[in-house]
Amino acid sequence: MNDMEPLKSYNPDFKIKGADIDQEAYREEIRSLIEKLVRYLVDDPSSVTVTTYVGPKTTVYRVNCAKDNLGQVIGAQGKTIMGLRAVVHAMTARNGIRSIVEIPV
Repeated sequence: MNDMEPLKSYNPDFKIKGADIDQEAYREEIRSLIEKLVRYLVDDPSSVTVTTYVGPKTTVYRVNCAKDNLGQVIGAQGKTIMGLRAVVHAMTARNGIRSIVEIPV
């Protein structure tokens, strides 16, 4: 029995967020979207790859690109990467997935 069972018995129409989606396919969609967005930001789009690591509670999207393009991905005072992280977090949290976008430096 999980902790949502009492809510289901009280309200039979209650649905757990993200319970009705294929989370693996959704993670792949998000990975593809991140890769596409970052490729539009940099001078050398062919150097961009995004790898996904799925842990017990968190999905990590690691953005790899050429060192010369790192500043373009991070943006002035980190605003570009913070914006990307905010969008990805909002999209994944809505479906019950905790996510982190990281850039190895």
